[in-house]
Amino acid sequence: MPLKGFTAIVGRLHIYAMRSIASREMIASQSDAQWFHVYRRTPTGLRLEQKKKDFDSALDYCLRCTSFH
Repeated sequence: MPLKGFTAIVGRLHIYAMRSIASREMIASQSDAQWFHVYRRTPTGLRLEQKKKDFDSALDYCLRCTSFH
């Protein structure tokens, strides 16, 4: 996945801003984003965890998964 556009990193999770162009999803800037995807960093690369979330929901998911107890 190209590293252009908006990305927020929370622990091992990455939030990517996404938008649709000609029935295809592409990474976008934060202001152009239609939704956000959450990926988990693994030894083999990035694995999709959540799809088509608003930013607050994506961030909440990341914070719940990386919270310290």
